[in-house]
Amino acid sequence: MRKLVFMISICALILSISACNRSRSDRQYVKKVELNQESIAVGIFKATGYDYPYIDYIAQALNIDGGIVYVTLNEADLLKTKLDNIDVLIFPAMQKDQNMDKLDDEVAEIIHHFVIEKGKGAISLSNGGEILTKSKKYQSLDLVDIELTDQVYDKINSGIIQIVLSEEGKKMFPELYDFESVTVDYHFGPKINILDTISDIQILASSDSEKSFPVIIKAMCGSGKLVMANIHPEITPGMRWMIPRMVRWSFNKESISYGRNVFRPNLFDKEVELNDDLNTKIEELITILDEGKKDEVISALDDLQLIYPRVAAEKVRSLLIKKNNDIKLRAAKFLVDLEYTQALKDFDDVIKSERSKKVKEQLIAYRNELENMLEQN
Repeated sequence: MRKLVFMISICALILSISACNRSRSDRQYVKKVELNQESIAVGIFKATGYDYPYIDYIAQALNIDGGIVYVTLNEADLLKTKLDNIDVLIFPAMQKDQNMDKLDDEVAEIIHHFVIEKGKGAISLSNGGEILTKSKKYQSLDLVDIELTDQVYDKINSGIIQIVLSEEGKKMFPELYDFESVTVDYHFGPKINILDTISDIQILASSDSEKSFPVIIKAMCGSGKLVMANIHPEITPGMRWMIPRMVRWSFNKESISYGRNVFRPNLFDKEVELNDDLNTKIEELITILDEGKKDEVISALDDLQLIYPRVAAEKVRSLLIKKNNDIKLRAAKFLVDLEYTQALKDFDDVIKSERSKKVKEQLIAYRNELENMLEQN
């Protein structure tokens, strides 16, 4: 257990859990973050009035690294704390077609000062980064000489794409040095247009396509550092570790290696397009999880895991309480393979009530596999 040295409190946090999570009423609460001297404090910025489908995934990705703690912050939190105890600020992806079209002037100044003057880190994912760029359509902080525009990928608009790392990218992610390409989730990400080619903006990775475009860049912003991505490693099994690595780089902290249980590049060995036909197939398989017989449910789980498992995660999570042990254990394996650490409490609950000693032992083993993905280092 880490030695506790000081605590910071962030008050009045409002967490809105997205549609991909089990619905819960929004609530205010006081969150205390326990830090040790080496901890990196990350704030996940959730502006009021916008939908953020992947915040929980970002939080779980950060939990991989035992040297990182996080809180979710809205505008009121920034105004109250001035980000005094935060080291890195993350701007998560918003719902498709949403753009942060307004930001309180004082909040904007706090963020600007945080990066430019205080020399702290910033990370943006997909359209969440527009506020940091030179936006012509929306309010922006003009931290980096980049413009985000609508992107029409020449192969896939939503699904899994292949990306290629540059030499600079391999310095940040040296584990990928010998990989010609890796696969990662991509969903209608904006195009990153670098406006000043003589600046210190560097491309870390690009799409592996005929019309190649940057998917991860890094840049200096005054005294601070920025990483911007239009892909989603936070929701890609085997690649979630890229998020804490970005955090460490942006705050000038030494990189650490993550275990083979979360480092699994090319878990998907080909690109996947979530087109109408595939989405229909996925919906049919999810329906079987609700209505099918045992063999049909297990077959559907096998197919979903091969096709595109993340979209079924919450439904599979609910299968842990099924009476049929074969379904229950197959669902447990599915969640472990998906690195779905959000389900740890569900495992704890079902283990408490499980009567079969053999099944309980298997569930405990699966649960421990999930837990071992967290708090590394």
